[in-house]
Amino acid sequence: MYRHVAVDLATCRQTPAHVAPPPSDGVKVRASRGSQSIVFEGKVVLTVRERYGKDAPQGVPGPLWPFGTSPDRRWILYTIDPFGSASIPADGLRLRAVRTSGGRSYELPLGLLYDDYRAWCGNRLVMTAGGDRIAVHAKRLVVTGPPGWTPRRVVSDPAMSFGSLVCDGGGVIAQAQPSSTDANFFHTHWSLYRVGLDGSMTRLTRPPPGYADESPKLAGGVLYFVRSTHGHGKLYALRNGTIVGPLLSLGYSLGYYGHQAWPYTVTR
Repeated sequence: MYRHVAVDLATCRQTPAHVAPPPSDGVKVRASRGSQSIVFEGKVVLTVRERYGKDAPQGVPGPLWPFGTSPDRRWILYTIDPFGSASIPADGLRLRAVRTSGGRSYELPLGLLYDDYRAWCGNRLVMTAGGDRIAVHAKRLVVTGPPGWTPRRVVSDPAMSFGSLVCDGGGVIAQAQPSSTDANFFHTHWSLYRVGLDGSMTRLTRPPPGYADESPKLAGGVLYFVRSTHGHGKLYALRNGTIVGPLLSLGYSLGYYGHQAWPYTVTR
């Protein structure tokens, strides 16, 4: 069971913390045999009809998974698990967008739909796209958004693979490394880059061999991240071009094929 702890980064003093559940975004899924619907603030936005048979005892297409609304609450992001399978989503699903008022759905790129693999930068959605469960293999940065949801690749270099990201004004801070088919959970060597939506890249960190810099977050103009090795992570900060830390040990996390989403929140 996870225990929430508040840490004063100035003194390293730790105290028990109460974490309130996130506020409701008004999006729910209503399911009955034969159909599933996305409901927004009590109104049905989208309904998917399912069929059943020997080849599809769980129903086809499978469950609807909503991923919340756009910042202006005019759009809902969601996906459909086509066969109710645990293995198919592990290799990526196609993100979709539909207006909260209903109507046509728009197909977005295929990707590993981790929460830390997408971020809203104003009304533009930046996401890490690319199928197959190996986090370091051929994952590209894509920017898209309403009303047409036409995706555009941000960085043209196919040799780089991207992962967790956070919005930073007119761009994002993202973890990246050379693309690889190495599926070992702990062979990643992520560094952090600031990536402009014009495709420019500025390297921010250079972890030592055997380490990865992951899970970037911003607070008060300071970049926080986790430097990990063999599943053990410690919190660091990048302030005015200087790395500060380690500030806190975050313990051990197995991760999944090179994807680590270290659970921490920084408040000011």
